[in-house]
Amino acid sequence: MTRTADVVIVGGGVTGVSIAFHLAGAGVRRVVVLERRFLASGGTGRSVGIVRQLYPTTETSAMVRRSLSVFQDFANVVGGDAGYVACGALIGVAPAMRSKLEANLAMQRGLGIRAEILEPADVARVEPAIDPAGLGAVLWEPESGYGDPTGVTLAYADAARRRGVVIEQGVEVTALDVDGDRVRGVRTASGDRIDAPVAVNAAGLWSPAIARLAGVTLPIIVGRHPVFTIERGPALPAHRVYLDLAGGSYVRPETGHLTLTGSLTDDETEHPMDPELLGAEAGFEEAAAVLERTGRAVPSLADARYRRGYAGAFDITPDWMPVLDQTGPAGLFTAAGMSGHGFKLAPSVGEMMAALITGATPPVSAAPFRLDRFAAIEAGGTFVASYLR
Repeated sequence: MTRTADVVIVGGGVTGVSIAFHLAGAGVRRVVVLERRFLASGGTGRSVGIVRQLYPTTETSAMVRRSLSVFQDFANVVGGDAGYVACGALIGVAPAMRSKLEANLAMQRGLGIRAEILEPADVARVEPAIDPAGLGAVLWEPESGYGDPTGVTLAYADAARRRGVVIEQGVEVTALDVDGDRVRGVRTASGDRIDAPVAVNAAGLWSPAIARLAGVTLPIIVGRHPVFTIERGPALPAHRVYLDLAGGSYVRPETGHLTLTGSLTDDETEHPMDPELLGAEAGFEEAAAVLERTGRAVPSLADARYRRGYAGAFDITPDWMPVLDQTGPAGLFTAAGMSGHGFKLAPSVGEMMAALITGATPPVSAAPFRLDRFAAIEAGGTFVASYLR
């Protein structure tokens, strides 16, 4: 069967449905989203959903500020519930990073981001559970926190449907039709064809495979990122989001006296993963090193009860920033390589991609996210550089 559309989006994670929502809002009438399994079944559904605002550039900082505004007023802007909890976020850095943090704070404030630098000795007034030993400074973002990635995805999908978007689940794209230097549509595993002048690769962990269908190589590593759930004891009934860049771990509170924790290191690029293994069990032995760092950062969690672990994953580019660009043949757009930022940037990414596809001017410059920037990158960046440079 052959059908037609104006835009076909490959991938039903938070990025794909946000793009669909914004395209329909920009007046594109025939938008189709194809998801090979079910919505949020990929990296989105395994995200811990942290929203922090410390980013190294004006563009990324402006994007996360715009995204936070959406999460804060999600019911009115999109509809539904983002599950956003503004518990506040603290980001600890080593002494050598303090000067960069101070420079970055000035940029943040110029964009309307509320943040302040705390001396390590003063952290206790915001979060007494943190051990400040070894820190040079701590950034406090009172409006930051965490949300529900799956809930946000489903809400964007519902809102997109209300705008006329067609979302099909259980439909795998197996080919991109390219005629000369232009995309003409997609083909699915069932043999269906959708003719469209624009295709969007928003397939997350599977985006390199989709790109190869058009002869495009994306410089993306799918890196394993285990996430562990621990049960807090009565000594720590609640806590803020804490990202310990100096020690290499993070903690995010969850309901039911639980905390999510994992690494904040460059380890993911050293452990490439088959995306089909997403969600596989991560055992206690694997958790031991992470939980040791977590216990140093937040001593009250040193005796927390281990509950479970699973394999999350990041689609990582050399500079740990996404590709948001037209790539390869005309009409093929890519929104991939989110490098762990996909959930928190999703509202802004949808907004930016809709502008690029329709020829409008994006509210934030897309220039830093072009694919051709990697021609000038001689070596890979670091995870910490996605916070401060």
